[in-house]
Amino acid sequence: METSFIQIVVNPIAGSGNAKKAIPFILKKFSEMSSSEIRLVSTKGKNDAVQLTRDAIGAGASMVVAVGGDGTINEVINGFFLDGQPVNPLCALGVINCGTGGGFAKTINLPDTIGEQIELLLQPDGVFVDLGHVSYQSFSDKPESRFYVSECQTGIGSIVVSKVKRRHKIFGGKIAFGFVSTVEAFTLKPLDLTLSYDDGTIENQSLLGLVVSNGIVCGGGMKLTPGAKLNDGLFDILMIHNMGLITRLMNLSKVYSGKHLLSPHFSMRRCKKIKVQSALEATIEVDGELLGKSPFSVEIFPLAIKIKAGNISSVKNGPFLFPDQE
Repeated sequence: METSFIQIVVNPIAGSGNAKKAIPFILKKFSEMSSSEIRLVSTKGKNDAVQLTRDAIGAGASMVVAVGGDGTINEVINGFFLDGQPVNPLCALGVINCGTGGGFAKTINLPDTIGEQIELLLQPDGVFVDLGHVSYQSFSDKPESRFYVSECQTGIGSIVVSKVKRRHKIFGGKIAFGFVSTVEAFTLKPLDLTLSYDDGTIENQSLLGLVVSNGIVCGGGMKLTPGAKLNDGLFDILMIHNMGLITRLMNLSKVYSGKHLLSPHFSMRRCKKIKVQSALEATIEVDGELLGKSPFSVEIFPLAIKIKAGNISSVKNGPFLFPDQE
């Protein structure tokens, strides 16, 4: 294994090209502030960051920095694992926010500027946070699985993600996701879902959307699960019940403050595992990326990855022990 180094993984098209423009400044700032070897690679296509990250950790990287948005962060996180096991549980995840929505960056309270974010990355401490692990059907009907850090959705969330295009994102994440959500509110029909929880409870629900959340912010600033914690070992499950058009539109504006939870059309519960079956095929998304379709199941992996965060509550100093490490 090679000497420890910092690997930077850049999605050059993130933030309408802002990530690519930031590369010279990022390299300059790291060279000024760190004596570590700095390596930088750019992705060329979807899921490139997974293998680039996995290779870097296998070669001895002490930290992998994702430069991009929530989708880039998700790919990098999945590169921390191989066959469901961590490549090196002590390697840290760093984030430089150059994405459109920046939901995870808001959840972990990253500073606003890239310079301040790099200063944070080079601090000696870090915290371990939970990850979700979703098992689902690909669009070609193959069983697949993926880790995620913020949220997994079916219903309106996955539909909006599938319809937000790059042309929408030039106006920023809040406008892009808010506009498409508003358009979809006019025609959205509820899904008939069967939800099975880890405590044995089984529910049949007719829902406009279901959110299995680990983080707080998604979709350009929507606080769908404002009480979620990254390190409590539990998902926050948000159920969006059916409602009339006017109520839909009124509640849409409230999701940016979390006040939608005051409405009887939303309900919450917490769990470690959930299995979701749909009467009709339903798509799913994770961390802002369309993934596959139902049926799917989600399980929490407590304290599964070490991150450099701005301000979250402290957790015990050690990684989650995966089944064959206990």
